[in-house]
Amino acid sequence: MILSIFTSKNYSKKHTQIRYVLFLILFVILCVLPLRSVSFREDISAMIPAGTDGRIKEDFTLLQKAPLSGSVLITLQSKKVTPEQLINVAKSLSSRFKPPYFILQDYSKTTPQSIIDYLLTQAPNLTTEADLKNLEELTSPNTVAATLKINKHQLISPIGIGVKKIIVSDPLNLRSLYLKKIASLRFLPHFNTKGQHILNNDQTALLLIAKSQIPMTDSNGGEKLLSNFKQISHSALAENNLKSSDISISLLSGHIYTVANASIIKNDLTTISIVSAVALIILFLFSFRHVGALAIFLAPGIAIMAGLGSTAIFFPNMSTIVIGFGSILMGVSIDFAIHTYFALADRHDDPKQAVRNIKFPILYGAATSCVAFGALYISGIPGIKQLAVFSVAGIIAACSYALLFIPNFCCSSPSISQNTPPRLESKKRGSKKITLIISAILIISGSIIALSNCFDTELKHLGYISENIHNTEKIFTDSWGDLRGHSLLFASGSTQQEALQKNTKVWADITKNLQNEKAINISQVLPDYQAQQENFSRWRKFWNNNKINETKAILQKEGAKLHFAPKIFDSSIKKLSNPIVPESIQSMRSSSLGFLAEMLIPKTSYQEHVNIITLLPDTERIIKYYTPQKEKLLGVRLVAQSKFKQALEFEMEKDILRFIGLSGVLVIILILLLFKNIRRATLAIFPAIFGVISTFSLLSILNIPLNIFHIIALPLVIGLGADYGIFMVFQEVKETTPSTLKAVRISGLTTLAGFGVLVLAKHPSLNSLGATVAIGISSALLCAIFILPRLLNLHYTSNQSKET
Repeated sequence: MILSIFTSKNYSKKHTQIRYVLFLILFVILCVLPLRSVSFREDISAMIPAGTDGRIKEDFTLLQKAPLSGSVLITLQSKKVTPEQLINVAKSLSSRFKPPYFILQDYSKTTPQSIIDYLLTQAPNLTTEADLKNLEELTSPNTVAATLKINKHQLISPIGIGVKKIIVSDPLNLRSLYLKKIASLRFLPHFNTKGQHILNNDQTALLLIAKSQIPMTDSNGGEKLLSNFKQISHSALAENNLKSSDISISLLSGHIYTVANASIIKNDLTTISIVSAVALIILFLFSFRHVGALAIFLAPGIAIMAGLGSTAIFFPNMSTIVIGFGSILMGVSIDFAIHTYFALADRHDDPKQAVRNIKFPILYGAATSCVAFGALYISGIPGIKQLAVFSVAGIIAACSYALLFIPNFCCSSPSISQNTPPRLESKKRGSKKITLIISAILIISGSIIALSNCFDTELKHLGYISENIHNTEKIFTDSWGDLRGHSLLFASGSTQQEALQKNTKVWADITKNLQNEKAINISQVLPDYQAQQENFSRWRKFWNNNKINETKAILQKEGAKLHFAPKIFDSSIKKLSNPIVPESIQSMRSSSLGFLAEMLIPKTSYQEHVNIITLLPDTERIIKYYTPQKEKLLGVRLVAQSKFKQALEFEMEKDILRFIGLSGVLVIILILLLFKNIRRATLAIFPAIFGVISTFSLLSILNIPLNIFHIIALPLVIGLGADYGIFMVFQEVKETTPSTLKAVRISGLTTLAGFGVLVLAKHPSLNSLGATVAIGISSALLCAIFILPRLLNLHYTSNQSKET
């Protein structure tokens, strides 16, 4: 009823156009409304598949909890200056740290004396059954005498002043027993502490660890943070009369990656927009040359708004990555408008007949594109599911716009001469057979080459990493090692006690079955509460009143022989019977071992599970040892970069083969149903096949591994390639229009001008999309324009020969 009113002859064309404009405005408003309640995510998590039982997604989340992953690391490095000068510059630098940019993490409590004091204070909670025998040995008269002699020798040596407090607080050398509890820390990068500063072994580098209130995904805040860092670094060097050539000051955090990517994308889009605009203007001037054609360029905007609104309805958490790349993939949307425009130009005198002539090819093309993109919905990757909804909604909107609005908006268009022959001139049959043979050779050889390509699942390769960032990463790795090279074994619990119990169980298993592996675990200095109670009972039973008095007497007797002051050790022995509360994660965080808790116990919100990390080598042996059965038995989860990459690669390859395969099969079935002719259906799908194989084979020849963004652009190649084929083959179904070949050519060129130019981008993801579009669409277009007419004409000429 509404459509009949809009097209009623009682209204002038001007009034009809106004109504269509109002309808478009209403449509855009309806698309915008769902966006008001949508939250947008900028991270890469939307492009990570959930995996079997959600394991890959969970592993990705756990990897974000790796030691120091949320910290801002700053290193000062030089072989020209003294350690004292490094410390002075560090003091100048840290004195300028201000929120929200930098909040310095103070590790000044982490000194040898403070660590020993902490371990001795916690000794009652840490004494295992195996430790009792050592305690008996350490408190025997002969051992006490030998220990005091060593203490005396150290006191009169040059290090005497430094060890005096340690000896007074621990005359029995109990520290030798309890320092073994943190022996696994030797597998961490070696460093020395001077006050609150951390220096590497040769004291040529100093490390500052800070937190920032600026989210690592905030590119604008990140730029301000880096600008502030550059300014205060310059000031700190100037204050100490040094130059950047004397001391290198580098920062490593998520902010540098965010800022680098945002900056390069901004530069890429500026360059690409200029190149694309120039290319589209040239196309407009040479191919359209009429103001009525401007309505064509509204099609992508309409499609994008429809995609955004529809996706917002189904997905309350939308990925900005999907929005960006979905908009790029909407290059298909302009093609329908172009074909309608040129059909109107062919039948300038009868617009209704022009629409009837082009309606079925456009509907067929839209159907195949919807099928190609709709197949993405079976993907296990959340972002690709969103992309499927976005694309299908956009294609439907673009098709509707082309058939309903273009005939009303393009009120004037150039007429095209009807003298253009509908088919290529007949050529010799031999040359046509050669075309068929060459096409077959290209398809077969391309398929063989394409099979040699591999899939790149390294997530960092999807982002831009500048040479400066590479150099910064190398500086940190050379000076401080690479914690990312470890496997992370997570003991998780709904309570502290549950997590600590699992962690204790983990360490017992490691010491029994993985003795030679360089494992770093916190359970020996932070047992679960039940173990602490058992240890405390054991300690109190050992240090009864008789044992304390006996040990005090031995110390006084042997100390007198070595001229120690009377009763100097009484207070330290008295402390052995002091009451003590169980150690908790919170109390450890505020102790001298707080840095250890910071690394191995990620902070959580109120409702999150408590996670305790064990660091293990990222080796094949470790990965094979922690089978799903072993993980279930211990109640733990192993997350390793190599294991995660393998699982991600397997899942993505399986996922991609599934949705790309389904996309291809559905397109073929749909075209068969549309044409009801195997030869025509084969020829219609041929440009899409040619484009896909060309893309895979050329990327393989160029040694460019496939990534997720190459793959999500393939439905565009399949959809557009099928559209080109449908429009060309449709010439055999109905009377051809002179502009069909021109419309196909121009639609392909507009796609290349609008989106193929992304191949010029330096950002890896944009470049991947551009490479796929440029190679695939170019190949499909060349196939449709040069190869397909010959193959169609081959059959036509053959029939003519038989009839003759």
